[in-house]
Amino acid sequence: MKKIISLIFITLHFVTFVNSQTNVETTIVAGDQEAELAYNRGIQDFLAQDFPKAQIEFTDAIKYKPNFEKAYYNRGITRNELNDYTGAIADFTVALEINKANSKAYFARGFSRVNINEYDAAIIDFDSAVSKGYTKANVNYYRGMANFSLKKYSEAIIDFNKAILAKEDYAYAYHDRAGAKSQIGDYEGAVLDYLKTVELNPKLGFAYNNLGLTQKELKQFDEAIISYTKALEINPEYYTAFNNRGLVKFEKEDYNGAIEDFQFAINYKNTYAAAYNNMGTAQLKLKNYKDALKSFNEAIKIDEKFAQAYANRGTARENLRDFDGACADWKKAVELGIENPQLYLKECN
Repeated sequence: MKKIISLIFITLHFVTFVNSQTNVETTIVAGDQEAELAYNRGIQDFLAQDFPKAQIEFTDAIKYKPNFEKAYYNRGITRNELNDYTGAIADFTVALEINKANSKAYFARGFSRVNINEYDAAIIDFDSAVSKGYTKANVNYYRGMANFSLKKYSEAIIDFNKAILAKEDYAYAYHDRAGAKSQIGDYEGAVLDYLKTVELNPKLGFAYNNLGLTQKELKQFDEAIISYTKALEINPEYYTAFNNRGLVKFEKEDYNGAIEDFQFAINYKNTYAAAYNNMGTAQLKLKNYKDALKSFNEAIKIDEKFAQAYANRGTARENLRDFDGACADWKKAVELGIENPQLYLKECN
């Protein structure tokens, strides 16, 4: 039986983070009415980061004064902090019904909508915020995130450009612009943006990881290894960076080094099916077929629908002279949608 070439399963890890940049309205309301007292207590609780208590106080303020715009707005901000984005949207909507000129409420509602994947509606809110006079860089950043999530990468790049123009040290905007550039194949531009990201914030381990991914696309393998290593210096338990560094070592035919990295990834996440598969593929290259079989068994135990692991296990079984087992695995891989199925079935009639 002709040996079938095994394919490595590559794990990509582009990351976009939503970090809250909405602001509480800290104006203290004068007077001794119950609504105003509750509102002021809510402000103090929010500033002390006691968000559950702040929500209670803003709710009391609204109970005493149903048209209290700032209380609705600040309760919405508080609900964002508590990850209650649906509740926050409801509060910002009421605040806007009371005052349609509240640009911060449009922005904050857009932020909430990004967090529950309502990207089209979020973009409308961000546009409204700008039209009402909101000028902070984060409105363009989050609109860029919404466009990125909608796979409108060119529009996202325009938004991130605007965010960077408004705030030259906006590390997250550089990072996510790099991700958008990668999506349209501008890897050289992406590398420059990732480098700027880590220049502005050297503690962003995920930016080094994504820099490594992009350098790998450009076949800059040595540079990629350096980037993954820096990511691991920041977070020694960053298992995806171990996996990705292992993939680069595999490309450099350093199979023992690759296996070591895949094992580190597994040590930190023992349910990481891709790392088991990748380790098995490196073991195949070293003709350690029994070890490879064990690795693919583990990958399949974790993910019973892992088509590439079945295909690779078939190759290990073929080399161990278990032809029936090999064909069974290849048929399963094809059933699960493996690419290039003709490679696997032509000798299994």
